[in-house]
Amino acid sequence: MLKNLSIAQEFVLLALDRETNKLKSIFRMHVALYSVMACIVELAINGNVTFEKDDTIRITNSASTGEKYLDRILEIITAEKPKKLKAWVSYFYYFKQREIYKMVIESLVDKGVLEIVDTEVLFIVPVKKYTDVAHTRNHIVEKIRAELLENGNVDDHTVALVLFLNNKNMLTNYFSDYEQKTLKQKLDMLRKEDIYKKIRTIDIAIQNLDSGS
Repeated sequence: MLKNLSIAQEFVLLALDRETNKLKSIFRMHVALYSVMACIVELAINGNVTFEKDDTIRITNSASTGEKYLDRILEIITAEKPKKLKAWVSYFYYFKQREIYKMVIESLVDKGVLEIVDTEVLFIVPVKKYTDVAHTRNHIVEKIRAELLENGNVDDHTVALVLFLNNKNMLTNYFSDYEQKTLKQKLDMLRKEDIYKKIRTIDIAIQNLDSGS
């Protein structure tokens, strides 16, 4: 059964899917930062924050969300001066992204979705192994595939998740070669959604920070 997970939780769970993504995982960057920005999009969808016309983020509902990592982001936004979306990308690029990312992972452990095991590479280097003990990842992928390959609307949650995954080259591996054309057509449709503009702004801001521009 698919647990009720946030965009960030589902994104992180799929980002930890080393089997499907194989060597791609080595080259992926900023998973923690994208996870934080997924939290902000989640807060917007849920009505906790709003984007003004110039993309300034404002708190509209500071009540507890029931998730510690989302509440932490609300605390940070409240404590800081109002910023535009790209400025928040820069803020979390340099500060607190690892803190939030760790909280998202801990929330998955608390829900019984993930299990963390301390192990070693070559019996020397300590690493953490994340196991999807509830097999929730498969249910997420099935939901994504159903909404993208079948006719009908795609809910805002899935739209945001799919666009984040696509930006990080984490989407196409869940679709066969035969399904790629249908996937591309659906992605073209999703790029017309308002949320795409926000996620595109996030992506460009991260690229600019990486390039120093």
